[in-house]
Amino acid sequence: MDESRLLRCGLEAAEALVRNEPFEISLAEALYRIVGADSAVVNVWRGRPRAAPSLTLVGQSPRTAAELEAWARQFAGHPYFAHLLATGDPRPYRTSDFMPFHLFRQTAVYRKLLARDQLRHQLLMTLHLTDQDLVFVALLRRLHNFSDGEVGDLEQLRGPLSAALAYRAEVRAIQTKIRSDSLPAHPTEPGLTSRENQVLALIAVGCTNDQAAHRLGISTRTIRKHLEAVFAKAHVSSRAAAVAWWLRQAPGDSPQSTVVPQAP
Repeated sequence: MDESRLLRCGLEAAEALVRNEPFEISLAEALYRIVGADSAVVNVWRGRPRAAPSLTLVGQSPRTAAELEAWARQFAGHPYFAHLLATGDPRPYRTSDFMPFHLFRQTAVYRKLLARDQLRHQLLMTLHLTDQDLVFVALLRRLHNFSDGEVGDLEQLRGPLSAALAYRAEVRAIQTKIRSDSLPAHPTEPGLTSRENQVLALIAVGCTNDQAAHRLGISTRTIRKHLEAVFAKAHVSSRAAAVAWWLRQAPGDSPQSTVVPQAP
């Protein structure tokens, strides 16, 4: 593994957080490639346990709302998260540090979310944990477990990313207070489809319409159609304004799963 590339990806994600820009897709893709996992996940779960998690996945099939809701109900039964909630220890651990695979495969989390992709081995690390919010990353493999060296390398990312998330949480808390003191309630906006969220996520990280179409395996004309639908829902007339509107929306109660297709 290229440790310097891994550290650069962590610093870039931390800088995006400080700038209040999306970081999930770029971080998941970098971890997926640099570490050499079969899948990478960035989970942002705000308002737990009432709300549902928002997952950005690279290298595995999409998750339905029912699957994510099942995970939200069962997540404390995962050995890593049982340890996290009991101790508050955010460091990276392998699932095998807590139980052998023949026991893990019997858990609801494995059966409902991982079995169909045969993702036997997991390396997880918590970046932010409060009474209501949880942000973590997970790397998954089918055939061989993660090494002690890979666990140590991932730990190096935790410091800057955790600090950036704490900073953003504090800034958002101040902004929320200012808005609640000075602005009327924002009207409820129509919900976006899963595909519209995917398009906006790619546009937000700098993709052109052509690049977004290539990544999603659809035509540029279809990208334009999705953006036109977003423009109508957000009452805006440009890509930049649509992304700004999208980033301002508070996370809803419905689960979201953003899957980043890999270009052939």
